[in-house]
Amino acid sequence: MSVKEPKKDDSDLRRCKQYSTEVALENAALYALGVMPPDESREFEAHLATGCSFCDEELRANQGTLGEVGETVAESAPGPSPGLRDRLVSRVSQAAQAHPPEGSEEFQVWKPWSDAPGKACSPGVFIVRGGEGDWQPTVHPGVAVKRLAVDPERDYITMLVRMEPGSSYPSHRHAGAEECFVLEGDLKVGDQTLRSGDYQCARSGSEHTVQSTENGCLLFIISSQNDELL
Repeated sequence: MSVKEPKKDDSDLRRCKQYSTEVALENAALYALGVMPPDESREFEAHLATGCSFCDEELRANQGTLGEVGETVAESAPGPSPGLRDRLVSRVSQAAQAHPPEGSEEFQVWKPWSDAPGKACSPGVFIVRGGEGDWQPTVHPGVAVKRLAVDPERDYITMLVRMEPGSSYPSHRHAGAEECFVLEGDLKVGDQTLRSGDYQCARSGSEHTVQSTENGCLLFIISSQNDELL
């Protein structure tokens, strides 16, 4: 007596071999909208180049139907999980905040800084006490900065950056060397996670992808005032 193999339906035949169905659908929608981070876009493009028919078909379908970013994704993005649409809308919103108009002072609030909040204690020397200076919110939710020193002639600023849990800062190109010391918490930079006590130096001309934090962090940063948002 022969045993018949179970019949495969369309969902069994049409699936991505690299990603789960849910992730594949999300990737196709984000890529079609043009809001996928550069590193993820390159990975997805490389995946498409392998000939994945599932992702290719989903991408084409999204390119033909997605219109208004937030509403269309929320209304038309397919998916096996009720949470997929919510995650898409959230990621689209974050991506929109992560790609503001280039050079806008609205998005890089330290660009117009010209002086420091500290008080001179002797000629050429000043001190910023712990309670001095104000935390200035940025348009990036959960990210605030505190000015420590400004040197326009040499084009560098010294500041504290506070990021709330789950917040992020957009990708950017460094106009000068950037030094970052993690005072508290965690900071994810690409595939690296920096923690309290870790230090990173990014040379002039280098690029940072979106930086994010899971549990929040406090950073000491020395950087150029003229970094370029990507």
